[in-house]
Amino acid sequence: MTIEHIFSKIERRSRAESLYWAGVLVWAGLVFGANSLGYLPQIGSTDAWSWVFIGAGLYGTLLNLYSSSQPESVTTSWDYIWSGFWLLLGLCGLFAVDMFWPLVLVLIGGVTLTKVFRGN
Repeated sequence: MTIEHIFSKIERRSRAESLYWAGVLVWAGLVFGANSLGYLPQIGSTDAWSWVFIGAGLYGTLLNLYSSSQPESVTTSWDYIWSGFWLLLGLCGLFAVDMFWPLVLVLIGGVTLTKVFRGN
């Protein structure tokens, strides 16, 4: 692996992370704006943070899936774990489930097993 290839991979990774965080900030702004205007749906015990976490998790998962479909993918197992973490955090607020940490452990174990079986 050459130095140019390593720097190219780092640059692609940096661009993907910038795209993710920019999208999450826009989503959070929209959610908090809707909340301040009274347009945010109140399902169960949700608050604005639950919607932000759900959006961040879904957006991260979609970006990971898109990035994985590209020839020179820069996604790692931790990308999926973080996306699932944010999604679970938001969904636990949506459904008032007190099983957040057990679900996180199952998520991390599932992603790790998938990585082992795929040989990555």
